[in-house]
Amino acid sequence: MIDIAARVRAAGEPTRRKRPVCRVRCHGCGAELRSISDLYGVEYVKTKRGTEIFFHTKCMNDVWKHGIV
Repeated sequence: MIDIAARVRAAGEPTRRKRPVCRVRCHGCGAELRSISDLYGVEYVKTKRGTEIFFHTKCMNDVWKHGIV
């Protein structure tokens, strides 16, 4: 099982806090996903080219309609 919070901290841009809190955007709706928030219902995909994609489970159809494979 992948620790999604660790992947968000590794791939995201840091916030201005003392703790290592990073954020990424959902590729489906554009909402901000933070590494300290509840990441239940957040999916993580790493493509063949190494692109890391984060999105809500409910936004899955919107992500794949854009042709991100």
